[in-house]
Amino acid sequence: MDTVGVIFSMGIKRIEFVQPFDAKTDPNKQLGRPNQYIDKASWPDPLIDSKFESDGFYDSDVDPVYFKGGTLEKFKNQADLNRRYNYVKSVHLAMPMTNEYMYKKGLFLLRLDHDFTPEQAKEYEQKFYKVVK
Repeated sequence: MDTVGVIFSMGIKRIEFVQPFDAKTDPNKQLGRPNQYIDKASWPDPLIDSKFESDGFYDSDVDPVYFKGGTLEKFKNQADLNRRYNYVKSVHLAMPMTNEYMYKKGLFLLRLDHDFTPEQAKEYEQKFYKVVK
């Protein structure tokens, strides 16, 4: 399953759209590079993203880099996944204001914005662990 499939399979009804990335649009310029993720997608969540307007529609002019919600990365092997997980974790330990929730299972790394409450992140965690084998 690809990242977009996993995201929608979690069944979180607030997720209305997902932005898949490719090697040119990946904001980190890591997609497809040696020892990095091979698939990536992000989405905004109306619980924490103020760019959702009162009518429920999202401001379509917003660059996906600025979504407040989540990102899912897929790797071709566990070594690459663990390396990325440890790298991101070390960056956030050095700069706690950027901290985020991170969950890994199978070949996927789920990253959630730190603005989620622990209870809101738990919903994602539980559904992610059910979907990914």
